[in-house]
Amino acid sequence: MTFIDLIKNAIFEEEPQGKQPLRPASAASSTAAPAPARMSAMSAMSSISASDVSDNKFYGRLAKQTDLSAVPELAKIESFAAPLAAVIQDKSLRYKAALATAQSQAGLTKQGILKGFDNLLSVLDSSATSFNQQSDEVGKTEVDAKTQQLSDLKAAIQEKNKEIADMEQQVKSMESAVEVSRAKLQQAKATFAAAYERRKGEIQQQRKEFEIILQ
Repeated sequence: MTFIDLIKNAIFEEEPQGKQPLRPASAASSTAAPAPARMSAMSAMSSISASDVSDNKFYGRLAKQTDLSAVPELAKIESFAAPLAAVIQDKSLRYKAALATAQSQAGLTKQGILKGFDNLLSVLDSSATSFNQQSDEVGKTEVDAKTQQLSDLKAAIQEKNKEIADMEQQVKSMESAVEVSRAKLQQAKATFAAAYERRKGEIQQQRKEFEIILQ
């Protein structure tokens, strides 16, 4: 699985895995120790089981890319040290003996072993560069682009809110106008009713007058 796939999985994972501390590589990584001791520590690190790194797929990929067996010098010293495990319990002594044998039989040198580790560090740095480039690509598509979309949506919401506020103001104005019109209509009805009754009374009075005149 590529780094970009691992990055996307980390982003879209529904239930993020709990953070668990990584095992320290060895005391050799922080202190100046003899080369065989460092060799022993790296050998121990290379034997970490899959279950130990299953909670960190990035580490698993890095460990695979920088496995000791991929470097001829490191693989060679391991091949000489492995048969001595049952004979020499002390790791430092075991690797010193393995180096002595490897020097005489295979021409392996201390400088070659250390250069092998330098090669692994170069591979590790290259992986870091690749990861940074791919994480930047994911950032552009999954973070930057969506951040812009989010800004656009917020701007659209603000515009809609302004439209809603304007419409609410229109509603209030119309409600006020309706109330004024309703009041005027009621006043007109009352005025008409009064005028009707007045004129009706006048007509009725005139009718009575003509009724008497015409007898």
